[in-house]
Amino acid sequence: MSVPFMIVDGNLTVVLKNKSYQVLKDHFNYKSIVEALHTADEDTMLNLIDVQSAVASFSDGSVEVKNGVVFYDGEEVHSTITKRLLDFMKNGLPFQPLVNFLKNLMQNPSMQSQRELYDFLEHENLPITEDGYFLAYKAVSVYHGESFVDKNGKTVNDGDFVDKYTLRSYRNNVGDCPSMSRSRVDDNRSVGCSGGLHVGSLKYVEGHANSCDKIVIVKVNPQDVVSVPLDENCQKVRVTNYEVAAEYQGALNRPLYSEKFSYDEDEDEEDPDYEDEDEQDEEDPDWEDDNENYRVWV
Repeated sequence: MSVPFMIVDGNLTVVLKNKSYQVLKDHFNYKSIVEALHTADEDTMLNLIDVQSAVASFSDGSVEVKNGVVFYDGEEVHSTITKRLLDFMKNGLPFQPLVNFLKNLMQNPSMQSQRELYDFLEHENLPITEDGYFLAYKAVSVYHGESFVDKNGKTVNDGDFVDKYTLRSYRNNVGDCPSMSRSRVDDNRSVGCSGGLHVGSLKYVEGHANSCDKIVIVKVNPQDVVSVPLDENCQKVRVTNYEVAAEYQGALNRPLYSEKFSYDEDEDEEDPDYEDEDEQDEEDPDWEDDNENYRVWV
C-alpha cells in the first residue's frame, strides 16, 4: 500500500508514521522519492527522505552523517565533498569515485595542501574521475625547431606540445606525465608566480593562452597537489605531477568521468551546473632565465 502524499506545484508532502515530511523539488533524492511513492513502505521512504539515512545507504556505510556533518573514515569531510556527494546521489552516480578521491587526498603529505585543494574544487566545480583524480586544463605551446630532450628525458620534436613558461622544459603531448620534485614546488599560496607545474580552470587557462597556443585536459592525483595560489581567485593549482589526458575539444561539464578520460563518453552532453562563472583578467607574467635557478611556472 502506498504512503499518503500530496503534490502541489511539484513540492511533495508525505505522511510517514504519523509525521509529515515536506520534500521540495531541489531535494537531492527527489526523483527516487517520487518514483517510490506507490510501492515503497514507510521505512524505505524515510531512508530516501532523510539525508543521514540516505547517505549511509548510498555509501554502504563508509560515510556517516552526524548532526548534519559528513564523516569519512572517522574524519569530517569538507563541505565541497559533501556537495559532491549529494550531487552524485541526485544524479544516480556511483559513490566509489568519491571514496577513491578521499583516499588519494589523504595520501597527500601536507594537511595545508589538502585544505587548499578544496578551495580550487569548490570554486571551479571541476570533475573527478572514477579512480579519484580530478580533471583540469592547461595551456601549452607548439614547439618549432630542432629536437631536444626535456627535463623528464622525453624527446621533443618539431610540432610537439611543450610548456609555455620554463624555456620549454617539459613535453606535454597526450599521454605524457610531466613531473618534478615536490621540493621544487612552492607551497606558499600567498606567492602567485613561483615554482611548480601549473594547471587551472578553463577561464584561467584561456586568459593565459594566446592564439598560437593549445589547451589540453590534464588528470591530477590529489596527493600531488602542493598549493592553490590566492592571486587568481583559487583558479590555478601548483602540482608535482599530472597526466596529459586529451587535447581540449570542449568544456568538462559532467561531475564524473571514466578513469581513462575520453571525450567520446560525453558527446553532445551539457550540464549548466558546471559552468565557470568567475572572471580573471590578469596579464601573463614575464619569465626570464636565471641560469639553473629560474622560477618554474608551467
